[in-house]
Amino acid sequence: MPRLQSPCLLLLVRGVFNELSILLSGSREELRALLKEMPSELLAQGHRAYQSRFGPDGDMLELALADPDLRVGIAAVAAIPSERRNSELAERCMSDSSWLVVEFGAYVAGELEDRALVPRLIELAEGHDEPLVRESALASLGAIGDPRAVPLVLSALSSKNVYLRRRALVISVAFESEEIDAAVEALRDDRDAQIRQLFVDLERDPYQ
Repeated sequence: MPRLQSPCLLLLVRGVFNELSILLSGSREELRALLKEMPSELLAQGHRAYQSRFGPDGDMLELALADPDLRVGIAAVAAIPSERRNSELAERCMSDSSWLVVEFGAYVAGELEDRALVPRLIELAEGHDEPLVRESALASLGAIGDPRAVPLVLSALSSKNVYLRRRALVISVAFESEEIDAAVEALRDDRDAQIRQLFVDLERDPYQ
C-alpha cells in the first residue's frame, strides 16, 4: 500500500509548481508579485524570466540593478531579447555602477548603431577604469563608424595596451581617414604577432 504524502510536502510541491508556472506563463502582474516574495537566491532567475518575457521594463530594471547581488542586474539586462533592445536601455546600462553592466550597455549601443550614443561611447573608451569596457566601447564605435571617433581610434592604435591596439586595428576599416591609414601602416612591424597577422588579414599589407 503506497505511503500517503505529507500535507506539508504536498503544499511545498504545489507552491514550487505554481511559481514555475508563473515564471513561464504568468501575467506581468503575477510575475511582479512573485518577485516581491522570491528568496534572494532566486531573484536573478526571476528577473531574468521577467525581462525575457516583458522587457525592457525600466522600473523593474531599476530594482534589479539596485540589488546588492550584481548577478541580479546582469541577469535582467542580458535577458532582454536583442530585437527589443533600445537606446534607452543602452544609456541606462552605460551609466550603471557595475562595469559588467556598463560593458553590456556598450555592446548594445554597437548593436543599435545609434549615433546619438557616440559621445558616451567615446567617454567610456577614453576613460573607463575597466579595460574590457574600453574595448567594448571601442568595438561599438567601429560598428557605428562615426567620424567623431577618429581621434580616439588614432590614440588606441598607438596604445600600450595590446588589446586596445588589436581592437583599434580591426575597426580601423570602418573609417576613411589618411591619419588612420598612416597609423595602421605603423603597425606592420608591431611587436605583437597577432597584430602583425591582423595587418595581413585586413589586407593592409601591399605585398599581399
